[in-house]
Amino acid sequence: MDDKFKFNDDDDGGGGNEWLATYGDLVTLLLCFFILLYSMSSVDSHKFKAIKASLSDIGVAEQKESLNPSVGDSISKIDTAQATKDMNNIYKQVKKVVDEKGLKSQVTISNRDDGILLQFQDEFLFDIGKAVLKDNSRSLLRQIASILREYNKQVKIEGHTDNIPIKNSEYKSNWELSTARAISVVRLFTDELPEGERLDAKKFEVSGYGEHHPVALNDSEEGRHKNRRIEIFIKKDRSK
Repeated sequence: MDDKFKFNDDDDGGGGNEWLATYGDLVTLLLCFFILLYSMSSVDSHKFKAIKASLSDIGVAEQKESLNPSVGDSISKIDTAQATKDMNNIYKQVKKVVDEKGLKSQVTISNRDDGILLQFQDEFLFDIGKAVLKDNSRSLLRQIASILREYNKQVKIEGHTDNIPIKNSEYKSNWELSTARAISVVRLFTDELPEGERLDAKKFEVSGYGEHHPVALNDSEEGRHKNRRIEIFIKKDRSK
């Protein structure tokens, strides 16, 4: 047989490498697919802030975690750090005012995890059985109002009494007296200061507990003295 008609087992037919082109196209498509997924899952801080602002008006509270946990965690940490810094500053400023006026025995200040608690002995603020603020207490409360105005925090004011029933025609029980005293303090902050110094009434809540939330036993004058008090609680901001 002529050599030109012999079959060559090593002959690849000239088209055996075409699968490489198809494989290359597949790899390229997969690469584009994963790049697209990555771009969809990544939200930079500027995009996240824009999304957060747009959703805040409709009450979406969890967008920072659901859209990008790392960005949300960072913002939460910043909020918490700022709130702690605010509380420390308020505590230092109020304590300085109280110390300078020599009122440590009349006003107690506690810097707690959830906020700052100020406890005022009743005789510093009011006469016995009355709910009208004494003149010498207004100066201190005005300075505290100035500090509160700078930080714009939520504030709760509570009135408390001892367990001795009140005996006058103005108040029928310790409920009324404790509530009236708390209202007198909040009215000073929101209504009675000069117009430019008043605090936003929306930031306040008021409660009167009578003798029902004592901090000491009422079986001695010392204990009853501790229980007759006004508390101003400045709330620490909660991260959202």
